[in-house]
This record gives sequence, C-alpha cells and structure tokens, in this order.
Amino acid sequence: MLGAGQRTRNRVRFEQRVAGGDVGYGNTLPSTWTEIVTISGGFRPKFGREQLEAGRLESTMQGTLTVRRTPATAGVTAAARVVFVSGPYSGKACQIRSIIPTPDNREIEVMLEEGTAT
Repeated sequence: MLGAGQRTRNRVRFEQRVAGGDVGYGNTLPSTWTEIVTISGGFRPKFGREQLEAGRLESTMQGTLTVRRTPATAGVTAAARVVFVSGPYSGKACQIRSIIPTPDNREIEVMLEEGTAT
C-alpha cells in the first residue's frame, strides 16, 4: 500500500477498446479507445529494464499503479489500458499486464508496461 502523499500523485484514465462500426459498402471504421473511469493513484516505476528488440536495445517503462477499489475499477480487465492524465508521466499510455487486489480488498494494484499499448 502507498502512503497518503503518494496515493494522489498521478491522475490516470482507464480506457477500453471499442470496435469500429460498419459504414456500409464493406468499409469499417477503426476501433477507438473510450474512457471507463478517471481516478487518482500512486505509481511506482521499475527502473533499468531494457530488452533487445530487432537487434537494438530498447528501453520500456514498467511499474505498479495502485488505485482505490471502486465499482468502476473493479470491472477493469487486462484488455484495457491506462493513460496518465497528470503527474510526471502525463500523456503516456500503458498496457495492463495484471490486476491484483490488495489483501484488504480496498485497493487494486495494476502492473503496467509502456510502449506496447496502442
């Protein structure tokens, strides 16, 4: 669990992908991201992770986001993504790797990775 000062450091938006509709004549609209909920939370980054991709070293941001458990956040799945709205990571979109409720079930810890969500 995070301390009270760290809990509201970042404002994040959980989004889910919505399939595009058919505009007729066999043409389909591309899928889009829609907001599930915007909430404050604390983010603990994991530093020093680099991976070899296509013969070059690529750095990715990973970390754990802790948010309060609400009916909206309880329904979030790994198919969603997280977009940082404010704080030091503002504008970054991250893929959800796993969602783990805390033992007291008052908060949810979300494992994130940047660079793979689109």
